[in-house]
Amino acid sequence: MHYSYCPVCGKEIKKWNDQLIICSACGYHFYQTSKPTAGAVIIRETDSGNGKYQVLLTRRGIEPFKGYWDIPGGFLRNGEEPEKGLRREILEELGTDILKLRLFNAVVDRYPRADIPEEANYTLCLYFLCTIDDSKKLEAEDDITESAWFPLDSLPSNLSFKGNKKVLDKVKRYLPEKGIDF
Repeated sequence: MHYSYCPVCGKEIKKWNDQLIICSACGYHFYQTSKPTAGAVIIRETDSGNGKYQVLLTRRGIEPFKGYWDIPGGFLRNGEEPEKGLRREILEELGTDILKLRLFNAVVDRYPRADIPEEANYTLCLYFLCTIDDSKKLEAEDDITESAWFPLDSLPSNLSFKGNKKVLDKVKRYLPEKGIDF
């Protein structure tokens, strides 16, 4: 455990295990939990020869996985509702609004950074199926360098995060049966 002082009273921590830190001075219980994130699996239907559905991916401009393709989204702020946080992230990263969204999947993943203690780099990723106005020009902003539409059956090999791969595989199985009418 990399924590030495209580985040409430500042006294030295005397009791802890892998999941829980208990301050012996003030009794505060600090649970080591996965950090919540929200991701937008933005889908559109197409009549092109490359499959019926496309997904919008963004290229990461920051570590970890700088230069890799990612599902747009990010960390939720403390106390922020997931849908509100996702809308904020999409506006910040792409300069657009979500038209429709539906909670699709949740995956535990890791945010591997050398400056974060190992036990603190787990994330709980909430993935939403979404649509946007795809006629609007998207602007790569915030922590991404570009965005592009990819056929679901022809995704780039350099996808960031294991959770993204899991959810996109599930989307590939789901869409042919259910479609994007949500």
